[in-house]
Amino acid sequence: DDEIDYTRDRVKMFINAKRKDEIIFTKNTTDSLNMIAYGFFLNYLKDGDEIILSSSEHASNILPWLILSMKKKVKVVFVDSKNEKLNINDLIDKITNKTKVISLAQITNVSGDKRDIKTICEIAHKFNILVVVVAAQSAPEIKIDVQDLDCDFLAFSAHKMCGPLGLGILYGKYELLKKMVPFEYGGGMNLDYDENTLK
Repeated sequence: DDEIDYTRDRVKMFINAKRKDEIIFTKNTTDSLNMIAYGFFLNYLKDGDEIILSSSEHASNILPWLILSMKKKVKVVFVDSKNEKLNINDLIDKITNKTKVISLAQITNVSGDKRDIKTICEIAHKFNILVVVVAAQSAPEIKIDVQDLDCDFLAFSAHKMCGPLGLGILYGKYELLKKMVPFEYGGGMNLDYDENTLK
């Protein structure tokens, strides 16, 4: 327990999170993105809401959203990445009053395109849009400061940085993580339970 707590504190410092309880350990980036999609946005999004992705995202940042759009009446909107590069003006053109989330890789594995996440967050938050950042490629390469970026969620994996397989990091702003609903249940999550508490 002490080692886990120590590691969580190290990750907090690594990405400059405000609190160590904004750090959740997962299996990998894909697991983190699924947790964001189904643990938070499944309950957050309403019928008709829109999710913006770029056309040059990794499958791990496309498939969870597409499956979510099949479970709920929400729409996935793609910004075309000309020459595999994302143009912020093209992104702005896709924003509507129905846009509720933008999910993008900070650096894409498709072309190495580096996105200006800080500016994207500033624009998104003016419209009350939440921003999910996939940092699988960027965390090993550049300094990440989640407070400076002001992103709402961020995900990356240890194995991209010579760490162990099977360890992912999910960062979320504390007030958003408090609203996250578990989609896996089991031991260690409870002090006590009976059938009435599950209703």
